[in-house]
Order: sequence, then C-alpha cells, then structure tokens
Amino acid sequence: MNDQVEQIKSKIDIVEVIGERVVLKKAGRHFKGLCPFHSEKSPSFIVSPERQSFKCFGCQAGGDVITFLQDYDGMSFLEALEMLAKRVGITLTSYRPTSQDAYKKKLLEIMSLSSEYYHFLLTKHKSGEEALAYLKSRRITSEAITQFNLGYGPNQWRSVSEFLVNKKKYAPEDLESAGLIIRNESGFYDRFRGRVMFPLKDHKGVVVGFSGRTLLKDEKEAKYINSPETMLYSKSKMLYGLWENREYIRKADGVVLVEGELDVIPSWQVGVKNVVAIKGSAFTSEQAQLSARFTKNIVMSLDADSAGQEAIKRAVNIAENMDLSIRVVQITGGKDPGDVATENPGGWREMVKKSVLYWDFLIDSAFAKNDAKTGAGAKAISLEVVPALSQITNSVMRAHYVSDLAKKLGIPEESIYSEIERTNKKKELNILKQAVSNIENGKVSRREELEEYLVALGLQFYEKIKEDLTKIDLAWISTPAVSKILSKLMSFENKQEFKIQILAKSLPPELQAMLDQTYLRDLSRVEDPRREWERGVSEVRELYVKSELKILAQRIAEAEKKGEGIEELQERFVSLSRSLSGIM
Repeated sequence: MNDQVEQIKSKIDIVEVIGERVVLKKAGRHFKGLCPFHSEKSPSFIVSPERQSFKCFGCQAGGDVITFLQDYDGMSFLEALEMLAKRVGITLTSYRPTSQDAYKKKLLEIMSLSSEYYHFLLTKHKSGEEALAYLKSRRITSEAITQFNLGYGPNQWRSVSEFLVNKKKYAPEDLESAGLIIRNESGFYDRFRGRVMFPLKDHKGVVVGFSGRTLLKDEKEAKYINSPETMLYSKSKMLYGLWENREYIRKADGVVLVEGELDVIPSWQVGVKNVVAIKGSAFTSEQAQLSARFTKNIVMSLDADSAGQEAIKRAVNIAENMDLSIRVVQITGGKDPGDVATENPGGWREMVKKSVLYWDFLIDSAFAKNDAKTGAGAKAISLEVVPALSQITNSVMRAHYVSDLAKKLGIPEESIYSEIERTNKKKELNILKQAVSNIENGKVSRREELEEYLVALGLQFYEKIKEDLTKIDLAWISTPAVSKILSKLMSFENKQEFKIQILAKSLPPELQAMLDQTYLRDLSRVEDPRREWERGVSEVRELYVKSELKILAQRIAEAEKKGEGIEELQERFVSLSRSLSGIM
C-alpha cells in the first residue's frame, strides 16, 4: 500500500491541488499565498513543486498533498488518498482504515441520525408544533424547512441522547465527542433544548454540527448556541447554506454573505438564493477560501451595527490579497438582511443588485459621517479611507479611488499618495519590530535564524554559490540539523544540474522537516545570492566567536576560583577577541 501512496504522490501536482483552494502566485522557484490555516495579511504560505510539499512560516503548518487535504478539507487519510488516486487514474488495491478514520465515521453517523431525528420532531411529531408555529411567524415556508432540513430539539434534558444511546446503542462518550451532550458529575444532558435546529453541513454536504435558536422566553438563555469545536466542526471553516446553495452561487458567479441562518433562509425564499451565512460578524480566511472555490465575487450584507461594519473592513483585508472582489449591500433603517427580505422582498433584491464596490461604500460612508469642509472632518475622512486605499494591490484601481477622494476633498492627489506611502512604511516598520521582538524574546535566536537562512540560500541558489560553500566552517553552526544539511550540500557531487530530490534522498528522515523548512523559505527578493551568502557567513562567524568568548569568560572565572589552568584560557580568549576585531 505504501508503494501506491508514493506512486500517487509522485503523479500529483501539489501546486495544482492546493491552487484550487488557495490563491498562489509564483515566487522564485516556489509558489506563495495567504495561509488557509491561520489569519494573515502578508503571505507566508509556500508550496514547492519540486519537493511536492508546503510550509507556512507563520503557523508552521506543513506537509505533503495528503496532509494538506486532511487539514484543509477535513478528509481522513483514506478519503484524501482515494480522491487523489481517482484524479491520477490509479485503483487502490487495499487500505486498512485507521482508528481515527473509523471514529470519525461513527461521529458522522451520529450527526446524520441526529439531524433526521430533529427534522422528524419538527415536521411529524406533536412536540414540534410550537417550533413550527415560530417558523411560520417568521414566514419560513415548508419548502425552506425541507431544503435546509430544519428541526427541533425538545425542551427536555435527554431527548436526542436517549434516542441515540437507548435505541441506536451509541455511547454517551461518542455523543459528547460529537458535541450533542454536556457531561457533568451527575451524568449528561442534551446541549440543544427548546430550540429550532439548523444543521450545519460542510462543503461535501455532510452534517458536522448544529446551530440552535431558542424558543424559550428566559433572558438568561442565549438566543443562539452552536456546536462546540469538535473533530468534525470548526466555526471558522463553516459557511451556512454553502452546500444547499452552491449551484446558485456558481450560476450567479457571486455569493451574498450575511450573518445568520435566519438571514439566509428569507433571502433564499425571495429569490436571492446565492447566499450563505458566516455565522457571526467575523469573516475568516478559511471562509474566504471556501467562497473562492465557487466565485471571486463577494457581496457583503452584514448587520448595520458597528460590529458588522468592522467585519466588512476585516473581510477586505483578507479578500484583497486573494484577488477577490468585495461589494457591499447598503441597507438603511437599521434592519438586518433577514428582516428586509421578509418585509420587502423586491427591495431586498434591488439592494443586492445595486451593491457597490467596498471602496465606494467606504468613501461615501466617511463623507456621510464627517464634514469635509472642515480641517477636522477632512482629517477624519483621511484616517478612515487612506489605510483602506493602501491595501488596494491593483495600481489602476488605486489610482481611480485616489483621484475620486482627492476631488471630493479638494486637495492634490500627491497629498493622498504621500499618506498612503506613510501608512505602508508604518506597516512595514511594525512587521520588522515584531520580528525583532520575537528574536529578543527568545522565540527564535538570531543565530538560529541566520543559520537556517544560509541553508536556504545554499539550497535555492546552489549553482550560483557552490564555489563559496567552503567559506563557512561547520564548527560555527550551533544547529545540528543545519550543520548536517550544509555538510551534505558541500559534498554534493552530481555531474547534472543540482536537484533537491537527489539531496533529499541522501538525508535521513529526521532531517526532511528542516530541509523543507529551509528550501520552501521565500527568497524571491534576494537579488545577489553570493553577496547574501558572504554577509551571512561573516555574521555567523561573528556570532560564533561571541558565543565562544562568553563561554570562555565563564570558564576563566571558574578557573580563577580554583587557581589553575588560567593562562591557556586567557590566551584563547585574547586570540578570539582579536579575530572578532578583524571580523568587525
């Protein structure tokens, strides 16, 4: 089976697979993009077609194409393998599922049965009459109830748990792992009680969690509760309605983002069916990646409160780096999308149709809140708009909005460009300060960082600096893995062009992670590799000498106490000190 795994991996293009899910751009011999596993503004996610691997230098996620599919799509090893095998036309002979695969399958069975149970209670059982009446009062149709498989969790301590434990013979521990029950010292009870149930499906149409809207009048009760983070469910990776409305999104070549389930369903009922909910006001990079599988055009219609508006700004930060277009639905009167769609269906359709690009929305909003004729007002507008304009990567679009803002403020365009430049310099400075802070706080030493940088230079620019490799003494290197890779690199003998695959095969398994970490490092901005190598080698030597001097100073102090062996240590100290002067 292992032979088949390697065969499949050798035929798969990792850049192609990841590129279908993450926006990648060529960066030297690698590809670079925003990491899908954590939120970031500056791309630190690197994919190597030669190594057939990926690495994020922000969150440290990394691995091969199978690892990526497991982490990104939530697939099991077998699911990922089967998908890739089908892609390259290989028939799997045999595979024995892992215990984790088997357990995940069990939890999915539990979630599917729970969804059916809740739906039955809502639509066929007397206990669901109150919930049906509530949905009717919200003008939710039977068609929508069926389309989204809505259900009802009775206001009982053990309704779904008794069904699953007593009738379906699942263990309470499994229900807890699925997020359906809460356990305490006296036993367990249902998490969702007295609530309309909204099944949460992943991009494959599988129920992985629930959201429940209370019918209780108790003010202490949260209006909505969601499944906790489980093996199956992660809120940041969920878009409610994506599975149900995916074909409408493709057809419209656009997706309307709203906050909650009862925004999605009313919109769907009145004809705006290319709609999904982000489950709150925080639009994540994972959700952006999900959206990008179906369309590059995002229309945001979040609640008209401050949280909703701030969420739109954050979404632009994510979308701009992914080449996504962001438009905004302008809703007046403080209504949320669900209310507008219910009370004014035609108006809602028109609002979506007349959505404007975020930049237009931002400028109009800033001018509506401030008096541009006063110095204070103009400053306030600038502070709100200019940082956003600095994020625009397309120079033509940026020029358009700079011109528009300049005209409306009655000032030269150069003044705005100057502010944009100042904003960008401030961002760069903050990034550098954080890097320095990480070094100073011991997250990574300067010496370790530099040593890894030298390995990266050697691996990526071998042909240009191979004659200079011997300028470094391995005794100067403090990191064993780095020393071993450099040693192999120095002794690399191959009459053909340098190939990373050949070097990789000569290294033991424990060094493969360091090889990837250094080889996948983004060095696309290095203009003169030889000069960089010489500078790095000089600094590594300096740091080595300083480290040795520190150790010698401690040994001299110890020798002075004992009154022996001082002279030899002092001679060594003086010699190293003189060499340090030569370095500097």
